[in-house]
Amino acid sequence: MRFELVFLDAVDPSLGRVDLESLPQQALMEMVIEGIANKEKICGDVDEPKDIEEWKGVTVEDEEVVVIDWNRCKLEGSLYLEWLPSSVRRFLVGSNNLTGTLNSASLPTSIKSIYLGYNAFTGPIDLGRLPESMKGLHVQYNQLSGSLKLGSLPGTLTDFDAIGNEFSGSVDLTKLPAALVNLNLHKNQLSGSVVLTQLPSCLEYLDLASNQFTGALDLTRLPPHMAILFAGNNSFSGTVDLSQLPQKLDCLTLTGNELSGEVFISDALFDAVEVENTKLIKRHME
Repeated sequence: MRFELVFLDAVDPSLGRVDLESLPQQALMEMVIEGIANKEKICGDVDEPKDIEEWKGVTVEDEEVVVIDWNRCKLEGSLYLEWLPSSVRRFLVGSNNLTGTLNSASLPTSIKSIYLGYNAFTGPIDLGRLPESMKGLHVQYNQLSGSLKLGSLPGTLTDFDAIGNEFSGSVDLTKLPAALVNLNLHKNQLSGSVVLTQLPSCLEYLDLASNQFTGALDLTRLPPHMAILFAGNNSFSGTVDLSQLPQKLDCLTLTGNELSGEVFISDALFDAVEVENTKLIKRHME
């Protein structure tokens, strides 16, 4: 709290992020953890915090914080992400007892990867305000809600993991980032139909399972490198053409849908396709 009066002059209420460049990184980091009830797990003595070079999980290069790894530290309370030093590239706080919301506009513009999984963060995420050069966003198993405007994700993003939240509404899979490799939307409250014929060419993993998706499935133009596609436990209906699946496919799960009819599958991929609790009948392609 000793830096609080100094920080008031650094806040521009018209911006998503405060002006931090003139402030000491030691002071910034102390503000980041100001809302943590047991901050001594990170900085030692709360009244006389250690230098940030000695903080648990903090990597400093050339006197700037570049990595913060507080995974599994049993932290409780809230983090003030708007005070993160602009030099931070990786921020990992998974598997704690953290609460609060995620203001995308307050994140450092240079950050590449954020891991917030297995906490109790709430509220929506404005995917369009994420840093432009971000590569990984991991928010699995929180209580996040609202819609997912996937077409607004940064073009550099390779991984987005949102499993086990409360996101709702429809999703547009036709305008995903070209760099995207892994997309996990499992176990949310997403609904509507999905278009799988315009996925990024480098996409390898897609999990749509355990939502409320409906409509038909067109699996005739999946990406060539697709290895995993989970679409089970939804309400997809009609028949489906499985004769043109990518040859690198390891697992296609269609279980627990309202799909029906005969499906012809190549011998190489026959065992990779799971159709339990549907009315699909698997046949070997001649």
